[in-house]
Amino acid sequence: MAAIIRAALFDMDGLMFDTERLADRVWEQTVPRYGYAFGPDDMALLRGVSYEAGRRALAQRFGPQFPFVQIHAACTAEMRRLLARSVPKMPGLDALLAFLRAHGVAMAVASSTNRAQVEEYLETAGVRGFFGAVLGGDMIERSKPCPDIYLAAARALGVPPEECLVLEDSYNGVRAGAAAGCETVMIPDLAPATDEMRAL
Repeated sequence: MAAIIRAALFDMDGLMFDTERLADRVWEQTVPRYGYAFGPDDMALLRGVSYEAGRRALAQRFGPQFPFVQIHAACTAEMRRLLARSVPKMPGLDALLAFLRAHGVAMAVASSTNRAQVEEYLETAGVRGFFGAVLGGDMIERSKPCPDIYLAAARALGVPPEECLVLEDSYNGVRAGAAAGCETVMIPDLAPATDEMRAL
């Protein structure tokens, strides 16, 4: 354990906001309209990864003709419509943010979702002001499980990675936080903790 934690780096979907179940439902309803069966195993390929990593994963699964760009745009538009007025916060989020602020801990969001959408959700939920930096998956070359986004978030706050606490719900996110050299905590949402996750 680090001697001191000076910064907390948050994932977003499934960690701060209860949006993963909604995203699953939207994708599972939208993809069949394009002629493909789409279930939980397919959705798992998108969890905790950037747009480009998701595109590659589904091209590998369904073939290069899979219309990822159109489907992603349709799903994003539907998610924005559903979350335009209210983004459901995970239990304890407000208390945790207040606690960290009161103790002088810097905070950043490091999400695989594109930055514009992250900013939109943070503003709608009324928590944008807690974060000194906001990073999205469109801002980095290598997606989680690579450590890049957490290293960039630590740099943005001016805090060494080993003095950062990463909070994650996805396997790829936990792998990314651990690879960055941060103290990493998994708060399970849809994916249960595994032996690999406990070790990290």
